[in-house]
Amino acid sequence: MKPRWDIMKWVLVLVCFLGLWACKSSGPVTHVSGAFDGKGKVLVLPFQDMAWLHGTNVNVRSPLTGKVFMTGATREGADRLLTDLLVDALQQQTVFQTVPSRDAYAVMDAVKSAGDSQQSALKILTKTGRMLKADMVIQGYLYRFEDRVGADYSAESAASVAFDVYLIDCVEQKLVWSGYFDQTQQALSDDLRYIGTFFRRGGRWITAEEMATTAMDDMFKEFKQP
Repeated sequence: MKPRWDIMKWVLVLVCFLGLWACKSSGPVTHVSGAFDGKGKVLVLPFQDMAWLHGTNVNVRSPLTGKVFMTGATREGADRLLTDLLVDALQQQTVFQTVPSRDAYAVMDAVKSAGDSQQSALKILTKTGRMLKADMVIQGYLYRFEDRVGADYSAESAASVAFDVYLIDCVEQKLVWSGYFDQTQQALSDDLRYIGTFFRRGGRWITAEEMATTAMDDMFKEFKQP
């Protein structure tokens, strides 16, 4: 009996190790690229639907970093949902004071019209933020928001979500923080790296909204100040 128990013990250790590894590898990725104190006024701009702009099933580069994402179908209202999730995360997990974005598009159009037609997205965003008296601007881009087809424990196709978020210093005109999430839920039998996430989700197929909500929350739990 002892050899069998030893085998079971090592299997349990391996499962725990894989679970810890999977929890880290399958979540959002964040990066600090500049100094900021996490205070002041931040202009939260609505998410831009890149699939609507460029089409589905194409590789699209982030306007701010050039990172490539594969676009997919985006449910109607998904961009507004992500914007709401972003505002909630900022209010609950940071001390930023959010600036209303109701005038942002009009100001942004004025910035584009008044400047060089080739000016970068970064420059347009920082100018818009300054004109609206913000210290920081936060902009998100949505690439994919495909809901599952099927039920909790029997899905024909899985949820798939991809988005990124950028925090920009309006004075220094540079990125200081970024985060991205790009995942299609996998069956445990297809990829053991997701074993931790599999158990965290109760062993079921989740919706795109559940996936995005958890990802945004996790992204700002990892929000670090240098």
